[in-house]
Amino acid sequence: MLQSSRFTIYAIGKVKKLWIRDGINQYKKRMPELIINELKTFNINNLRSNKNIIICLSEEGKLFNSVELCSLLLNFKNKKIDFLIGDTDGISSDIKEKSDLILSLSPLTFPHELARLFLIEQIYRAISIANNSPYHRS
Repeated sequence: MLQSSRFTIYAIGKVKKLWIRDGINQYKKRMPELIINELKTFNINNLRSNKNIIICLSEEGKLFNSVELCSLLLNFKNKKIDFLIGDTDGISSDIKEKSDLILSLSPLTFPHELARLFLIEQIYRAISIANNSPYHRS
């Protein structure tokens, strides 16, 4: 079973576009335990110290469909997962090298604000798939 309390999103910068913030808030209402931390920079040593799985988002990362992503997250058992979303410059190579997985939402490049919304939707979708909810099939 997947629960949103297992996931934290660390993102560089704030969401400035109101319509994207509204979309994020809609999913946050469905997953109030999901933590989103807006940072100025990543400190990989602090993130590594908590022993969570670290997944960086980058267009050159591994692609999964929604069912495969659900399966991947389930395979991490009950471990907590930290997702990292960079700013317009992306995520540095040294942080990517220290992560457990580099994930691509698409081979296309998206603004970091949209990537945040897409990731949150995919987390919600993965939880829905794992819990056999009708959301994924609608």
